[in-house]
Amino acid sequence: MQPNLAKLFFWLFGFTASSLLCSGLSAQAQTPDSAYYGYITVTPSDSAQSSGSTTNNTQPTLVLVQPQTVAATPEVAQVPGVNPLKILGRSYIGVGGNIGLDGEETNLGEGSFVIVSKAGFTENFSVHNAVMFGDETTTSLTLSLNFPIKTPVTGQTIVIPFAGGGVLLQPDDDWEADPLVSGGVDVPIPPRFTGTVRVNVAFPEDDETDVGLVLGVGYNLKLF
Repeated sequence: MQPNLAKLFFWLFGFTASSLLCSGLSAQAQTPDSAYYGYITVTPSDSAQSSGSTTNNTQPTLVLVQPQTVAATPEVAQVPGVNPLKILGRSYIGVGGNIGLDGEETNLGEGSFVIVSKAGFTENFSVHNAVMFGDETTTSLTLSLNFPIKTPVTGQTIVIPFAGGGVLLQPDDDWEADPLVSGGVDVPIPPRFTGTVRVNVAFPEDDETDVGLVLGVGYNLKLF
């Protein structure tokens, strides 16, 4: 082999070996474990070259470069196995009062003591009931659509607006039934109570309306 060709061959061989060695060390330094913990593996030959030592130690060692700080993802504190909606329940029964706002045809337009209740069949479908005791006993029965408002983080229900329609029953007057519309809001009071505010509007006559405001507090039940 001619001298020039020998030099060229030797140069190419050295360049290829150096490239493979550098790529191998780079891949080792970029492994997920090394990058995460901040450690690199140093072989005895590497440490000898860097320090000029001629030690005969053949065991690789771990050298701490610099620990890296990993930002932890914030987590929402939750109690295992606890569902706020199940604790509160969808139904309740309690007491309150009716404030007559307008009308004299029914007990709805007068002040009275009230037993309030709600039977929740689903999260969005329920029956709101109120029995008013005054000069005459009057019962409002409303089929309601519920629109729960929840916190975006925990999913806990904080307020439940509702609206619907039904009838106003007067048992003392041969069970006369008048059309009724109702709307209001239920406010959960964890863990066992619910506050309720309702506006009931009845139509006992073609040109008459009776309006009442019901305020109450109920004890939560789980019926379904």
